[in-house]
Amino acid sequence: MKPVKILVMVLCLIGCQTALYAYQGPVAASAEHAPKRKPDYAKNIEKMALKVQELWNVPAMAVTVVKDGKTVYAKGLGRLTTAPDAPQANPYTLFVNASTSKAFTGALMGILVDKGFVKWDDRVIDHLPDFQLYDPWVTQNYLVKDIMNHKTGFQPQALDVVPALGYDRDDLFQMFRLVRPTYGFRSTYAYCNALYTVAARIIEKYTGLTWEQALEEYIFKPLEMNHTTTGKDSYFTAENFAYGYRLRKADGTLQLSPRDDRQDAYDWLQAVSPAAFVMSNAHDMGQWMKMWLADGEYNGQQILTPQTIRNIFKPETICSWDHERVILYAQGWRIEQGVQGKLINHTGLAGGYTAWVVLVPELNLGVSVLMNQGTTTTPEISLARQIIDLYRDVDSDWITTLYNDYMKPAAPRKPKVEEDFVESLENKVYAGLYFKDIFGEAVVYEQNNSLYLDINDVSGPLVHKNGHTFRYRARDESFDVTFQVDTTLGRAQTFTFDFGDDLGPFVRVFK
Repeated sequence: MKPVKILVMVLCLIGCQTALYAYQGPVAASAEHAPKRKPDYAKNIEKMALKVQELWNVPAMAVTVVKDGKTVYAKGLGRLTTAPDAPQANPYTLFVNASTSKAFTGALMGILVDKGFVKWDDRVIDHLPDFQLYDPWVTQNYLVKDIMNHKTGFQPQALDVVPALGYDRDDLFQMFRLVRPTYGFRSTYAYCNALYTVAARIIEKYTGLTWEQALEEYIFKPLEMNHTTTGKDSYFTAENFAYGYRLRKADGTLQLSPRDDRQDAYDWLQAVSPAAFVMSNAHDMGQWMKMWLADGEYNGQQILTPQTIRNIFKPETICSWDHERVILYAQGWRIEQGVQGKLINHTGLAGGYTAWVVLVPELNLGVSVLMNQGTTTTPEISLARQIIDLYRDVDSDWITTLYNDYMKPAAPRKPKVEEDFVESLENKVYAGLYFKDIFGEAVVYEQNNSLYLDINDVSGPLVHKNGHTFRYRARDESFDVTFQVDTTLGRAQTFTFDFGDDLGPFVRVFK
């Protein structure tokens, strides 16, 4: 055989063997060394979301996940109402963001800092000379960074119930001077929505815009959040808007009821709007989270400087801690350090809507879940934590665990200590005209042998409870109203609302 033919045969044989080995390599390799298949994240996220929706009987939700600067999932799931023929939710369906709105107000304040109008360590009275708290020393030493971190010294939810009496955002700003503090200044975490009205005042002063207009100009437009708005403008007019519901446990099931008291919900949300009344959707929340995860940059534009981002995320208040996590509060955000690492987040619950928005810097991951069931944030938290563990490559079942915990029967309440019942005095003892600074006049009068109270155009009966204490219902809130009676005069001299915090008495006006 010629040498050339032999060479060709050898080369062919070598080539065939090489090809054979190349083919057999992966087949022969053990499963232990096989490369791990990359999960289908979008498919898994949707499967998790649908499970949460079914378990918690959620009419609609907006789920958004951003990873490494890209939106990997943004969908509206369910229907806008529980009616069988209701429109399907989509990526632009609006939900009330509730308290996740606080981060938007924090961002606006950060923009003012970047523009040089404000410093975090400035005194509030240097920007708002009419700002006043009950304690003059605290008024003089109250800083911009104190406004939004919930340790002013009030009771939790201070002034939250007052909008039920018809008072608005401007009234709340004036009422801070009446709130007698319960705790030492900067000593105790106590959540307060109303104080965000102070931040809004500063924002409006330096932008020359309303809080709503400032959001549109400095956040919604540059972040291309073209379908995001505020409740003042769109709560009653938006068409693609998920209707709010209540969720309650009954006989081991979860039952929904519509929030048909929409006007009452609106009045409260609007009064504390800088803390609660952004309205957004699955698509736009992706833009919002991308900006935070990119150190304040979006689409080549620096919305917030990295230094301001760090200041906004700087913990100022200890909220709670246990064996799994410690939770702190910053400027409109909570900072959690625990079993899932560092989570920058906030919950929201108001008016038939719930939310959880969470940023995971270590994973360059953001998750937003908005729902129209306004009773518990557990569904959002379970879904977001499950998504986080999906990207952490950790096996877990937050959804089932938190659902089972939620469905456990409530612990029996301790029996109330029964007070000796005391009859009320004659109606004429309580009837009369009363006055309180900022609140104005209140009239107690008798009609058909029953007592009524008119205050700020809100009227309702006073139902006797015990002694000189009556129950008064205003919109979606109920209050104890207690009269102080001068027995020598046979007439009530003052009365107080049980607002939680001590705001002082209404005093009878003698004519």
